[in-house]
Amino acid sequence: MTGHPSSRNHSPQRINSEDILFCMDVDSESLVEMKTARVNRLDAIKQAILLFVNSKLSINPDHRFSFATLSKFAYWHIKEFNSDVESMIAVVRALSATTVSSSQLDLTNLFRLAAHEAKKSYSQNRILRVVLRYQNCVQNLYFTFLFVLRAVTKDKWHMPKQ
Repeated sequence: MTGHPSSRNHSPQRINSEDILFCMDVDSESLVEMKTARVNRLDAIKQAILLFVNSKLSINPDHRFSFATLSKFAYWHIKEFNSDVESMIAVVRALSATTVSSSQLDLTNLFRLAAHEAKKSYSQNRILRVVLRYQNCVQNLYFTFLFVLRAVTKDKWHMPKQ
């Protein structure tokens, strides 16, 4: 039976190798306790990142990771993308909240560097993903992102009207 699903030949899909940059806001709001879990946001995010890294590496051990925190500026903890789980665990466990507010955070340099890393990843036939965890208002982040994207790409475009 040619149309039967079990008789079709499926070739295995290749999972693209990814470079994943985690960018996490670590201002004092990250210490707020989550009511349902009885842990603070920072600890919950740390656990989620470690689970994500282990899951991604089990899917494709060629995935690589880098890590930055955000307070007033972006700070890179792991500058070179790598697959070393132990270094990622050490960086994530060592994270602590800052007393500096990130409400005036300048994301321009972070996204400039991400744009540069994207070109490097692309030249190696890899995908760059940026995972941004930001405590501030989503609308403020959206407009900040648009402003930074324009500054980084230097493209001429306009903001959509709301």
